[in-house]
Amino acid sequence: MQFSTGESFTVYGSGLIGRNPRSEPGEYFDQLVRVLDPSRSVSKVHLQFGQEAGRFWIMDRFSGNGTIVREPESEPVRCQPEKRFRLARGTRVDIGEQFFIVS
Repeated sequence: MQFSTGESFTVYGSGLIGRNPRSEPGEYFDQLVRVLDPSRSVSKVHLQFGQEAGRFWIMDRFSGNGTIVREPESEPVRCQPEKRFRLARGTRVDIGEQFFIVS
């Protein structure tokens, strides 16, 4: 993932993305990806990610500003909380005023 902040992360397993991502009691994640966002438009725990059958997916965790998926040559789609969205390479994901691209 390549973030608008200039940071990039190689993801593996499952994880959370946000300003200050933390798991809930009883949850376990392989990665916690912290997004620098001085404007605080990204929620503390904005979304969850994982991989299933070789495909990368995300799921909004009831974030304040929502999550928008922008696949190449497709209309933007607002993610519904607690629903997984599979992403192809090259997809842009808007989280608040920040975004990342699945590379």
